[in-house]
Amino acid sequence: MNTQANETGTFLWFFRPTAVSAQRAGVARGKKVALEPGYSALDWARLKTSGQNLRGVDAPGPLRVSHEELSRHNTREDAWTALQGRVYNITPYLKFHPGGVDEIMKCAGKDGTKLFRYYHPWVNFENMLDTCLVGFYTP
Repeated sequence: MNTQANETGTFLWFFRPTAVSAQRAGVARGKKVALEPGYSALDWARLKTSGQNLRGVDAPGPLRVSHEELSRHNTREDAWTALQGRVYNITPYLKFHPGGVDEIMKCAGKDGTKLFRYYHPWVNFENMLDTCLVGFYTP
């Protein structure tokens, strides 16, 4: 923690991430790619709140998704992944992924939890993909 006085003499406190904080603990293992215009994190936030069906299914409520069903959704046109027991339609997110489409497709049609934790231990996927939730993984 550092302190610094502003023009009025009031001290301001600055907290720096500690060596064990989530901000410092995350190791950048992948490489980012240049995203197409219209595919920034802000654009993703706008799409999430647009009211579009990002789940990719018409059934109300969460589905029970078997291993066989999950494995059928492994193309760029129809990509699902399981993360910590939840299944997400990642198709609408593919072009927004900072590591590129090819990297996120490594999880398509399968349980991507281990790979996700390796590359993104600090990322809150539940919030990032909440509107893409298809259901629960029942392997």
